[in-house]
Amino acid sequence: MVKKRIELTIKQTIICSIVLMFFVSAFVYYFSTDSHVKVLTCKNNYYLSDSEVYDLANVSTKTRIYLMPSIILEKRVEKMPFVQSCKVSKKNRKLTFELQEKLIIGYYVKKDKNYVLCQDGTSIEIEEQYLNTIVHFPLLSNFSAKQRKLLCEQFQKHRKVLTRNLIEKFAEIVPYKTSYDKNMFKITMQDGNVVYTNLKSIKMLSKYQSVLTKLKGQSVCLVLDSTHSTIEKVNCDDLNQKKKVEKKAEKKEDTSEKKETTEDSQQETQIQEEQPSQTEPEDTYDDPYAGLEYDENLGLYYDPNTGYYMDENGTYYYWDDQSQSFVEAY
Repeated sequence: MVKKRIELTIKQTIICSIVLMFFVSAFVYYFSTDSHVKVLTCKNNYYLSDSEVYDLANVSTKTRIYLMPSIILEKRVEKMPFVQSCKVSKKNRKLTFELQEKLIIGYYVKKDKNYVLCQDGTSIEIEEQYLNTIVHFPLLSNFSAKQRKLLCEQFQKHRKVLTRNLIEKFAEIVPYKTSYDKNMFKITMQDGNVVYTNLKSIKMLSKYQSVLTKLKGQSVCLVLDSTHSTIEKVNCDDLNQKKKVEKKAEKKEDTSEKKETTEDSQQETQIQEEQPSQTEPEDTYDDPYAGLEYDENLGLYYDPNTGYYMDENGTYYYWDDQSQSFVEAY
């Protein structure tokens, strides 16, 4: 009986010693530098800097690496809207964050607030502390909600070629209208060049870098045409001049329609008020320039009814997009 008590006492002593050693070791480890993170690394972060990721996770080289669960660190980083997912790994006092960020197409301003437009179609307000990230993507000016949606659909469809590296070359994207296509985009590049494209041709932007080696001069204009698989270099001045002429023609046409409506109304009122009377016929002649608008830059008269241009000899011309010049109509 005494022998059993002695054996039990020895066994209890051993267990207590082990438990005591464990707590002592844990205490010593907790307050030693060996429990701290030695190396912090970050992978695949594009918009966020390494320090911004560490701030989101609230870690530093003083963080006790094995006393902080990885899942807690991951959830902290994933709260940032730009981050799609985060994976944390630990090895030999090295703490590694591997991020997958959302692809951002550009940013726009709405009611004095800045928003980023993501590839998946979502819009995220940019907090003031992250405004420095806008250097990585272009400004989307004068876009409607529908136009932003259509743009996102194209970037989703061609995600393999419309990458972050390409988007970073864009400075600004604005909607652009022409007489033959009302849904084009004017993309100003970081290098000063300008690209004109529509939704179907936007995938051809992936060829921009290869085209640059063949270009001569600075601040050139390119027109993308996916129908014929061509990228055409055009004169920027001619393109801008043509745009001005089209705007003038549209304005003239709207004015003419309003004028015709007013004249018709006045004629109806006059007919009702006038009484029949006999008048002598007057001599009249046809003015060949009646209803035409003279363009001083082109030296031609523009006919808003037909869309043709006429010189002083009475010869009509029309603008040919393929040759980028005026062609005699008849």
